[in-house]
Amino acid sequence: MEFTGERYVPSLNGQIKYEHLHRYALCVDYVAGKSVLDIACGEGYGCALFASAAKSVVGVDINSEVVEYATNEYSTHNNVRFLVGSCDSVPLPDNSVDVVTSFETIEHHDKHEEMMQEIKRVLKPGGVLIISSPNRLTYSDEPKYSNPFHVKELYYDELAALLRRYFGYVEIYGQRIAIGSFIFKLENSEANVFKAYRTDGNQVEQKVSSLNVPIYFFAICSNKSFTTKPDIDSVYIDSQDDLLKLMEIGLHQTQTELERSQSQLQDTQAELQRSQSQLQQTQTELERSQSQLQDTQAELQRSQSQLQQTQTELERSQSQLQDTQAELQRSQSQLQ
Repeated sequence: MEFTGERYVPSLNGQIKYEHLHRYALCVDYVAGKSVLDIACGEGYGCALFASAAKSVVGVDINSEVVEYATNEYSTHNNVRFLVGSCDSVPLPDNSVDVVTSFETIEHHDKHEEMMQEIKRVLKPGGVLIISSPNRLTYSDEPKYSNPFHVKELYYDELAALLRRYFGYVEIYGQRIAIGSFIFKLENSEANVFKAYRTDGNQVEQKVSSLNVPIYFFAICSNKSFTTKPDIDSVYIDSQDDLLKLMEIGLHQTQTELERSQSQLQDTQAELQRSQSQLQQTQTELERSQSQLQDTQAELQRSQSQLQQTQTELERSQSQLQDTQAELQRSQSQLQ
């Protein structure tokens, strides 16, 4: 399935893969032997992941083309089926599922109360809801980012209040991509747990660090008390997809592009300086030409004035000549 920017598809690598697969992986223990509903299942990869552990899985999505694709793509999973439905209208009977999952869904609409009511309707008594949502503060507000597919994002207090109106027991966790140091066996590791360390001031202690600024919220909700704390604190590492390396490559490409842009900027600035120098020379030449033009105009005015004087003098001389000729004619007449 082609990635449109709205739904994750398994062909993608990088940060989005880490975020989505980590959420689904955490749910495998919760869905073991249970009937599961995945709301806004999208391409269906999460339902297929649950199929190996769950008793039955139903994926619901509002897009009929997506449902058709998922049905064909995962047809070999006999305990999985896909249906067309929405967050506020799930095509399942009351009290029919043990676990509901819905990741990065609630921010795509504003029918939050209706969604919670529908989830409560299909959940069996004591059933579990596992849901994720972007943290509006760190996802949108601080970076000044607006996701065109999101309709109503929630702050922590808003999400917590919403979930606690419908469930008596709510545990909320945070998720974000972070950099750490990992020491693992190079080959054939059989370990399924590892130690966690954090720094407290100048001291290093063996303890899982709390997450103060999550990008996403990850919540587990039920009306039945958790006899043991949910085992959620975890790390996701993809052996085939080194996210840090991808980020370093991206950073290197960005730096290279920045250096190229800086070089182009320097060339542009040098060209601008040359253009400014040429402009100044042109302005100086123009001023010189204007000064010469003024001198020429003044000389022309003087020449015109002299011409007018000469014409006046000529007219006077012509008049005198005519008078002299007239006098000469009289004298000739008298002489005759």
